[in-house]
Amino acid sequence: MSLSLCCIASGSKGNCTFVTDRKSRIVIDLGISASRAENSLSALGADCDCDIIVTHSHTDHINGIKTFLKRHPGARVHCQKECARAVGSFVGFNPLIENRDFYLGDIRVTAIPVPHDVPCFGYIIECGGKRAAVVTDIGAVEDNALKALSGVDLLVIEANHDVEMLRSSVKYSPQLKARILSRHGHLSNADCASVCAFLATGGVRNFVLAHLSEENNTPEIARREVESAITDAGAHANIVVASQNAMTGLFEIC
Repeated sequence: MSLSLCCIASGSKGNCTFVTDRKSRIVIDLGISASRAENSLSALGADCDCDIIVTHSHTDHINGIKTFLKRHPGARVHCQKECARAVGSFVGFNPLIENRDFYLGDIRVTAIPVPHDVPCFGYIIECGGKRAAVVTDIGAVEDNALKALSGVDLLVIEANHDVEMLRSSVKYSPQLKARILSRHGHLSNADCASVCAFLATGGVRNFVLAHLSEENNTPEIARREVESAITDAGAHANIVVASQNAMTGLFEIC
C-alpha cells in the first residue's frame, strides 16, 4: 500500500493538494476555481467524488468549494471545529466536523494546530506505514508540530517570503508586513530552512516548498536557502518548489 501526492496549486491566489492511496481521494484545500480543480483531478486520473479537507477559512484555501460541491454533490468537506463556522458561512452549508485524528477509508488523517491569524491546521496523511504532511500558512513551527512532523516521508511546508525582500517592499503596508512577519503570519525562507534542516537530520528526505509569495520571494531563493541549511546540517534531501500556476509531479511514497 502506498501514498501519492501532488500539489495542484500553491500560493496566495489559490491552494490545492491531492493525496490518494489508489482508493480514497483526498483534496487538501480547494482555493482554486472548480474548473481548474476538475481538470487537474482528471489529469491525475481521479474523479471528483472526493474528500475535501480544509486547513482554514481564508479564501485562497476555500474559494472553489461552493461551486465544486454544486457540480459534484458526492464530494464531502471536512474541517476542525474551530474553523467550521467560518468555512460553513462561506461555502453555504455545514461541513463535517472531525476529531484531531480520523479515517477516510484506510487513510489516517491527523490535524495539527498551527499558529496563524485564524484557526488553522496542518495535516498528516498516513497509510500503510507511509506518512505525508501538508503544513502551510503557519507563522512559526512550534514544538508540537515539529514532533509530529519528525519522520514523515514527504513534507509540504511553507516558504513564503524572503525577509529582506518583504521589509523593502513598497507594495506592502507596514501593517501587512508586521502581520506576515509575526508568529501568526507566514513562514519565512529562513525559518523554513531551519525546520527542514532539523527534520532532515532526523531522516526526512523529501520536501516541497509551498505558498511562496509572488512579490517577496522566488523559487530560486527559497530552494537555495533550504538546500544550504540542510547541507550545513550534514544532511541531504530532495527539494521541489510548488507553483501557483502549475502542478508538481505526482510524488509516489512507497
